[in-house]
Amino acid sequence: MPDRNESFDALFLRSKDSPSGDRIATMLCAEEGIIDAFVFGGSRSSLRSSASPFVFARVFVYADPVKHYRKLSDMAIIESFTGLRDSYAKLWSASLIAELIIKTSGCGGEYAEVLDLSLQALRIFDGGKDDAVEMTLLAYLWKSLAIMGLQPDLEHCAHCGKVLAPTGSELSSLREGALYSPARDGFICASCGEEGLNLGAGGIPRLRAFSTRSLAECAEIKVRDDELSSLKALIYYMAQKAAEGSLLTLSAQ
Repeated sequence: MPDRNESFDALFLRSKDSPSGDRIATMLCAEEGIIDAFVFGGSRSSLRSSASPFVFARVFVYADPVKHYRKLSDMAIIESFTGLRDSYAKLWSASLIAELIIKTSGCGGEYAEVLDLSLQALRIFDGGKDDAVEMTLLAYLWKSLAIMGLQPDLEHCAHCGKVLAPTGSELSSLREGALYSPARDGFICASCGEEGLNLGAGGIPRLRAFSTRSLAECAEIKVRDDELSSLKALIYYMAQKAAEGSLLTLSAQ
C-alpha cells in the first residue's frame, strides 16, 4: 500500500513529547476520528508551536499505512481560541473536555457530533465569563453522556417506576428532591428511602434543560450555589464513570 498525503479539519486535543524528544499531537476530526501525528522541528518551528491544544485547523498529514506512521506536514489555522488563556476556569474546562474525548475514544466513535459539540463549547469559553463557562461545561458533559447512551432516565424512578417529575408539576412532585443512586445507576424518588445524591426540587428539570437546550442557552442558566454543587457532583461522577477511571483534570481542580 503506497504512502499518501491526507488533509482534513481537526481540533488539537493534546501535544506531548516522546522519549526521543519528538512532539506528538493528538487530534480529533470528523472523518478520521482521533489520530496521533508526529510534529518535527525545533523549539523555534512555527509548525510545532502552532500545533497546540485547542487549535482548530485544516491539517495536512503524511501517512504511511504500512508502518502506521503519521507526520504533520502543514496546517492552516481556522480558529485558535486564544481567549481560553484569559482565565484558569476556561483553560481547565477545555482541558477536561479534551481528556474526556481521548479517554472515551470520541464518545464511543461519534466523532463528527463530538467535534461539533466541542467547537460550540470552546467558542463559548473563548468569549464568555467564568460563570457561563461553568454551566456550559456541565451541559457539555451531560450532552456527551447522551451521545454515549449513558444518560440515566429522567422520567421514572429506577426502583419503583414512579414518574419523577410530571411536566408542569416538577416542584410539587419533587418537593423533597430526587436522588441519584450509584447502586441503581439511576434516579430514585425520595419515597423509596434509599441513600443517594439529592439534587433538590430543581435538579431533574435542570438536567432536562441541559438535554433540550443549546449550549449557548445553557450558558445563560443561573442556579443557586447548593444546586450547582449537586449538579457538579453528579455530572463529574458520571463523566468519570464514562471514562472508566479517574479524569486527571478533575483531580487538579
